[in-house]
Amino acid sequence: MFEGNLDTRPGYPAYRVQFARNSVQMPYDDFEVRRVTKEASSPIVMQTSDDGQYAAMLDVTSRNVIAFCRKHDLGYRSFKGIKCGHWQWHACFNRLYMFDELIAAGHQDWVMYLDADAYVADMEFPIRQYLDEKKGHAGIVVHSNFKPEPWDVNNGVMFLNLATPVARAVVKEWIKRHSEIFNEPKYLSRERPYNFGDQRLLQHIFRDRPDWFAEFHVESQSLINSMHATFIKHHLRAITPDFDSRLVKIRQDLESI
Repeated sequence: MFEGNLDTRPGYPAYRVQFARNSVQMPYDDFEVRRVTKEASSPIVMQTSDDGQYAAMLDVTSRNVIAFCRKHDLGYRSFKGIKCGHWQWHACFNRLYMFDELIAAGHQDWVMYLDADAYVADMEFPIRQYLDEKKGHAGIVVHSNFKPEPWDVNNGVMFLNLATPVARAVVKEWIKRHSEIFNEPKYLSRERPYNFGDQRLLQHIFRDRPDWFAEFHVESQSLINSMHATFIKHHLRAITPDFDSRLVKIRQDLESI
């Protein structure tokens, strides 16, 4: 049985369930998590997962990420559950609504998003200096190296500068495109279809709006969003498809940081 309240907003199919679980169900107690959460004047790091399988992975990586936030005086937000959807894999769309919540709250700074299988490898990285040097950009993304097209990014680690109109426009368009797939058979599938989800929507936004994409800095995989990254590593599902094996390897890697 699904928990939560039925979402009855116009245009939302009746089958959909709006989950509203506590967004601070982390390894640290509530006081510790709130203590490193800043307001609109500071960069924020954001993570999310479903409240099932990937919640265990978030519990592991969040310790590392929260420690980095505390060290560099950054805000931190997380959410376990489904912001807008039905099946567990729909948690991949949580980031859209978390970005939008920060926009609604008036956040005018960077938001650094990390998947549950991403974590900080260099705790000394001068993140504030790095972000300040990129303040003229709407965001920071990394190419997937899967297809040759420049807009073929991997959004498992991505930064948005919500002080910029383009970043805010991308979030709004992302949510709009999500609403347009609610009745697609692939979206209604219990199991996540191949190459279908939030990342594909973002790629298509960048494909269709090259003027927006031009406002983004494309970072190297040697720094973020890869297994060999020196700052933020991302242990992609494509590298280790088996969830339990991937979790073990992430735990082992974190022990050495």
